Amino acid sequence: MEIVFRASCAEALLLLKTQKFSSILVQDLGAGEALEFLVQARLYQPMAPRLMIAEDLTEQEVREGINKAQVFRFMRWPLSEREVWAQLESALQRHSMFLSRSLLLRESSSQNKQLEALTHSLEEMVEERTQYIEMSHHEESEKLNRERQLLRFIKDLATQTSFEDILGILRKELRKFHKMGDPVLAYRLGGDKTFFMSFHLGHFTQTESRQYYEFPKTAQVPTAELIRYFANHFGRPFIKAYMVPLELRLTSHFVGGEAEAILCIENSLSDKEMGPFVDFIGDRMRPLSMALDRVLLENQLSSFSYRWEKTFDGMRDPIAIVDVDYNVVRANRKFSDKFLQHKCYESFSHRKATCDGCPVPHAMKQGEPQAGQIQVEGRVYQVHSYPVLLDRGSRPTNVVNQYVDITQSRELYLRMLQSEKMGAIGMLAGNIAHELNNPLTGLRALTQVLLQEAPEDGNLRADLIEIEKATARSQRIIKNLLDFSKGEDQPSEYVSVDEIVERTLPMLKSAMRTHRLDVDLETLGLSVYVEPHLLQQVVFNLINNACQAMKDPGSLQISTRAEKGNIFLEIQDTGPGIPLEIQRRIFEPFFTTKKEGHGTGLGLSMSKSIIEKFGGTIQFHNVEPHGSCFTIVLPQRSPE
Repeated sequence: MEIVFRASCAEALLLLKTQKFSSILVQDLGAGEALEFLVQARLYQPMAPRLMIAEDLTEQEVREGINKAQVFRFMRWPLSEREVWAQLESALQRHSMFLSRSLLLRESSSQNKQLEALTHSLEEMVEERTQYIEMSHHEESEKLNRERQLLRFIKDLATQTSFEDILGILRKELRKFHKMGDPVLAYRLGGDKTFFMSFHLGHFTQTESRQYYEFPKTAQVPTAELIRYFANHFGRPFIKAYMVPLELRLTSHFVGGEAEAILCIENSLSDKEMGPFVDFIGDRMRPLSMALDRVLLENQLSSFSYRWEKTFDGMRDPIAIVDVDYNVVRANRKFSDKFLQHKCYESFSHRKATCDGCPVPHAMKQGEPQAGQIQVEGRVYQVHSYPVLLDRGSRPTNVVNQYVDITQSRELYLRMLQSEKMGAIGMLAGNIAHELNNPLTGLRALTQVLLQEAPEDGNLRADLIEIEKATARSQRIIKNLLDFSKGEDQPSEYVSVDEIVERTLPMLKSAMRTHRLDVDLETLGLSVYVEPHLLQQVVFNLINNACQAMKDPGSLQISTRAEKGNIFLEIQDTGPGIPLEIQRRIFEPFFTTKKEGHGTGLGLSMSKSIIEKFGGTIQFHNVEPHGSCFTIVLPQRSPE
């Protein structure tokens, strides 16, 4: 900051021209020199605030100072130094504000110039782009129209289901070009036979040929030999043609060979006209290949499906393809004559829930063939489930079920098994009878002789009587064993159920040795008409099962009674009882809860068959607090 005190105007103006002042403070020099000096100072340094000190100031001088010199502040003399510095500080703040505003204005001006330059550049760019868009608008419009036509062509192809319809659409598309003939489709399915699809006099025709000629691998004008091949087949000249190979990917995969096809289009286009035609047909080859591949695959699938139906309908076993939800996807006539897309257990077994023993869940889970047995209306089927794996490592979603009726074969097997078992028992019983009956007979005879000579009142006679009873009991056991092992060809007879029970109990002494036996027989004088050895087998099986069910020492109750013309035999144990989840399966053949080697699962099923054979029933129920009871009901019969 500089302050000018009573300097001459010339010297002060020189200072203003050569130096820069932050503010100008002028003391009145008189004769209006101060105002003139401040007017000059405004011209040379307009940004510096101007202050004036005077003893006397008139209104006129103040007006002129403000209007002409734009004096920032007028001050009257005298002033203290502090007041002067305060005024100068205020002037400096004003000067700083003016400088900031000046810098902002300068920067704003610079930015405006840059903005104008950028705006000019953008205008040029917009103009250039506008010119480019206008130039390419026609090309884009043509391209859009071309895409629309192609999309319409694809939509038309997607709804067609025959070669005639597809070639008819292509024939209509080719009308956009003049001098075009009808398209000809030729394809092979991995063999030497070639199939031709074409139009003759406006009608669609299908022909075939055994003569082989290699199809071109790329779109091209065919060779003279290939033209001659087509001409010889159709019996007419082919002047000029364009051939395009078609890709039959799905069909090739299905037939397991190399399926190939070509499209031959006759034309008389010039070289100049061929360019647009090649582009036109090139755009349509991909969707055309897919449409032809789809129709050809559908034809092959239809033919395959027909052969599948005839083959599997001719099989004697029911066969069905079942998905993960047990829905039947496909089935032959043996499976169900009235197949209505139901669940497999609804269509085949007429049930509301899955069949017991169904192997489908295990086949789905393991991904390997499984087998199981189910019962349907008294018939037994061995079900073989073969999972269908579409890809290696994937989980199966369908299985092929084969239902083999094993009812008759199983019955034959049961009869053979029972016959062999009873034959082995019979041989054993025969050998025992041969080896033991002779010494027992001699022992008994000698005991009877000794009894005649023994005194009436002595221990010797009592001992001899016990020996005689023991030999008689042993002979009776051997006789029961022989009767038990007789074959099924024995005739039925009138027997007492109580007598059958008494015959059987001695053969089960080892099984009952740890259990308490309670026998209550009340039908000794009543009879039933059965084969004794078969009924004895039933009693033997039920008592043996009851003993095996009681792991710890328990109680076995055997009772008979007569009621309403029937004989009831009840065998009750104190074992754990029969769980609810297996109660309905205990009479199924081969079903057993015993460990392997300890049971075949045939005892109860054979017992049920034997009792029903004689017009009776066999039932069971659990006994509280624990145990089970089997009840045999046979009609009472008396000899006439």
